[in-house]
Amino acid sequence: MNELAARAGQDIKDMAAVLAAYPAPDKWTKEQKAQAVRFAALLDTAQKMIAAASLAGIDYGTEKETFLNNAGKTNSAHTRTGYAAALGKLEAWAARQGINIMELSPARADDFIYSLKASGAAPATVRLAAAACSSFFTWMERRHAVIKNPFRGTRARPGKQAVKKTGIPAAGEVKKIIDALSPREAAAAAVMAYRGLRAGALPGLSITGKKFSSHSKGKDISGTMPPEALAKIKAAALPLRGPFAGMLPNTLEKRMARAIEKMYKTGRVQARYSAHDLRHFYAVTEYRKSKDIHRVCHLLGHASIQVTETYLKGLGEAD
Repeated sequence: MNELAARAGQDIKDMAAVLAAYPAPDKWTKEQKAQAVRFAALLDTAQKMIAAASLAGIDYGTEKETFLNNAGKTNSAHTRTGYAAALGKLEAWAARQGINIMELSPARADDFIYSLKASGAAPATVRLAAAACSSFFTWMERRHAVIKNPFRGTRARPGKQAVKKTGIPAAGEVKKIIDALSPREAAAAAVMAYRGLRAGALPGLSITGKKFSSHSKGKDISGTMPPEALAKIKAAALPLRGPFAGMLPNTLEKRMARAIEKMYKTGRVQARYSAHDLRHFYAVTEYRKSKDIHRVCHLLGHASIQVTETYLKGLGEAD
């Protein structure tokens, strides 16, 4: 393929030299016009051959692994897992269609998104998969001139639907939720509600005395663990150096959701809260103590005050 591409490139140069000697296009003879048409066809074929040769030289497996490793370093392990799952779906679909992923066209990228919709996947799941694949191709664009992101500008991706706010659980509801869980899950919920850690930060949590350290969203985090959370960890007889080691954040969130759903159906809580609403409870509770957005930004581990401000506005707090 490389030899054919090189030969086509030379043919283009030879033809270009011939056309350079032609007069202005409006003075071309019939034969010269026909020759120009043949040159255009040759140019199109050559470009396709050169692109195919370039694509053939790209090791998709190596590129994918490098991309995922970088995602894991700059984001979270959860993000890496999500990217890997999305690319895995694209690979399986492309294999069924007999398509080389590196040659994916915008139309085929749309077809992939449509196939996810047809499979019954939730709109949010489809959006995340399309976004992950788009991130991969954007990254590849920077490494290989022949690659263009086929997901860019797609209209196939489902739009975001307005979601009715469930509100933030009251202090009494938080206590009911924690008490309804198993001891280890209750301890995890207490850490989220009384110290505001994300579920993704729990597996790496380590506590020494009253101080804790962990890793979340690609950043090291640390601080003081409040007595309410420490009491639940000790009540569950968990080791302070790794109370939630091996815990899968997604599994924890699903179990909490099931427990809260049962409580909602029996009228014990006012809404179908999510595990992340425990972090929302913490954010609002801390903000109301002093209205100090800088302090809350530090406690939540946000990258900037603007992020915290947007976060609190979304929860009905801050002006």
